Amino acid sequence: MNPFRTLLCISLLPLLSVQVSCDASAGEPRIAGAHSAAPNTAAVTVIYGFTDAPPDPSPLHSGREDWTVNGNPAATVHHAAWVSDALPKSDRHTYPVEITYRVYLELDAPMENGRTYEIDSPYGKISLDFHDRDTFCESIKVNQVGYHPESTRRYANLGVFLGSGGSRYYDEPIIYRVVSLSDDRDVYQGRAEYLGEDVRAAVSSGEHVYRLDLHEVPPGGPYILSAEGWGRSHPFEISYEAVSHIAYTYARGLYHQRCGIALESPWTEHTRDACHCRAAMTRIPWSPSGGMRTDERIPMTEVTGGHHDAGDFSRRPYHTIIPVMLMGYYEAFPDHFTDGQFNIPESGNSIPDLLDEALWAVRLWEHLQILDPRARSYGGVMAGTDSPSHPVYGQVSAASDPSLIGTWDVRPCVTASFAGMAAQAARLLTQFPEIEDTAEGLHQRALAAWEYLETHRDEEGMIHSEGETSEIMYASLQLYLAGRYFGREEEETERFYRTFSRLAQRILVEDGHWPHQYRPGNMYAACRTVHFISYLLSDQQQDVHLADSIRRLITSQAEAGGYMGFDMDSSFYPHGATRSYGWGAATAQGRYADVYAFAYRLAETEELAQRYFDTLCQFGDYALGLNPLGISFVTGLGSRQVQSPTHLDSYFTKFGRSDGIHDDHLDDPKGNVPGLLIFGPAEGRSGMEYQRSVSDRVHPQWDDLPLQRRWSDGWPLVDCNEFSIWETMIWNICLYGVINRPH
Repeated sequence: MNPFRTLLCISLLPLLSVQVSCDASAGEPRIAGAHSAAPNTAAVTVIYGFTDAPPDPSPLHSGREDWTVNGNPAATVHHAAWVSDALPKSDRHTYPVEITYRVYLELDAPMENGRTYEIDSPYGKISLDFHDRDTFCESIKVNQVGYHPESTRRYANLGVFLGSGGSRYYDEPIIYRVVSLSDDRDVYQGRAEYLGEDVRAAVSSGEHVYRLDLHEVPPGGPYILSAEGWGRSHPFEISYEAVSHIAYTYARGLYHQRCGIALESPWTEHTRDACHCRAAMTRIPWSPSGGMRTDERIPMTEVTGGHHDAGDFSRRPYHTIIPVMLMGYYEAFPDHFTDGQFNIPESGNSIPDLLDEALWAVRLWEHLQILDPRARSYGGVMAGTDSPSHPVYGQVSAASDPSLIGTWDVRPCVTASFAGMAAQAARLLTQFPEIEDTAEGLHQRALAAWEYLETHRDEEGMIHSEGETSEIMYASLQLYLAGRYFGREEEETERFYRTFSRLAQRILVEDGHWPHQYRPGNMYAACRTVHFISYLLSDQQQDVHLADSIRRLITSQAEAGGYMGFDMDSSFYPHGATRSYGWGAATAQGRYADVYAFAYRLAETEELAQRYFDTLCQFGDYALGLNPLGISFVTGLGSRQVQSPTHLDSYFTKFGRSDGIHDDHLDDPKGNVPGLLIFGPAEGRSGMEYQRSVSDRVHPQWDDLPLQRRWSDGWPLVDCNEFSIWETMIWNICLYGVINRPH
């Protein structure tokens, strides 16, 4: 039997939340499970839902007199609560949620192996048969899928946080073992290292953190980590298969967000019909706040390609980074990506699947380019598509969305990004002679986009192609590099090179002007490594000094920890965020890993390359369970996953509900669409009623929690449970594209 498949089966056992049918009624709070949180602490799970109001009295108000263990009152009782699932908005305009209460029962003495602890309460009874090799312990956090066998920095963390009872420090040595689940054999033993109390950093866990080193554990698995007197972890592997499965699931998350195409078997079981294949040519000036107005009398155009975000079906200017990222990483690490790797419709066409997904993203902007030679905006590219309003969760999927979408008008920055991506795609496709016409067509489109930039001026009268922007730098570089593949005149390619070298000097060497500055890890800085890495990878470098300056810039940023200034060696958890905690900053570790990925690619010694590779692997662990909450923020990966992402299609696949299109899928639940990376913890919280239907249920209160704990499941809490392809998903897709290196 495939050992990774064994892990997948075993990993379903210790789930902390109970899957409830959407027809469930609230009833009374009831005990749903018990496990350990510390040697002398039992953690009891009480479920209440689905409901739009908390129970009265609440389990949060229970005390010692309400909880007995083997007939004796608990020494101390502490509480925590969060939402574990949510239904669509009700007919009463409320938001029914399932609430999970965690009641921590501190005992007078540590729990003993082989002893049964009978727990009695107003919410029912439960028996906890304790053994530190069998009883799950929530305080042990691991990558719940698997670690890379070639990483020399592998570890788990142990940290106690008892809700209203806070954290705990332990003087006694913590001895742990790594146990093979196939034969119950110890494969490693160690002693935990105390790292300190993680409370001083702005982005803290609030824990006393202990490190459990795994770097000497041999490849294999599935394993569990058992701490003497504490309990065991979720299962994990140390294997290439586990890493490959993570990379596969992440990449297919992007496939599942494709727009303008049906998702069908055999490529996925999370099927739906084609969506949003046509758009009204509204050509409305771009506005980040939306406000699209459409009318059926407006001429329609075919618009397929691109990808949705989560809570809506927009395709916006921000999405131009998707193909640029995919192609930049493909070009830097071509042997990491193969045809048939991700099981997508194009698999088998001889082109690596990652490049195929990039081409699907490019396709959107091809459809939005103005190619009528009579048009004043010839060559320009419209800034995406949008709908008049947000669709309603639980009512429509992408395929059944009745909204008439429209187009945003041409934008120079989008046109420049398209010129670059089309030229880069054309150059990369020259490796595949069977699609020569496709490559030539993309190159011609890139030239047409550049012509628009050269013949149109901004409000101050400056020609767009002369602007000092990252998009112009990227476009001119890619047109320069593509020129020799398509027989362009040397004078023309030199003109592109002069533009690139001028802007590279200005933006990269001289540090540019905001937002066109290189600040790796800062989502608002417009200059990304993929905008210029092709120059360092090519044999067309004309200025060795410029190339050396750019190379040193990447290395110096990696050594400084990027914009965040993150120091992996001194950190308690590998989260990467130190300065801000906005949407996606908590879980998209690929943002912070980006500069290390390219520093790894350019490293001149094996020692330096290994150090950067270890950093990449540690960043990868965080979203998969090595975090203070011990949860995988990625659907389809890990033992304890997010249950209620703000994802419209997942409502129907999760509960097996009909969306009016797939009637044959009624009552055929398949779970959430896999590969979606949610935003995760967020510093502030919204005051909107729908969001507070979740955040008001959190205990301790939101503002009293350490930042890395400010999260709850539940789709109405958009700040935490939505995602976007450009803010979260693409970064971790690329991160694992690098980690999943050939062996």
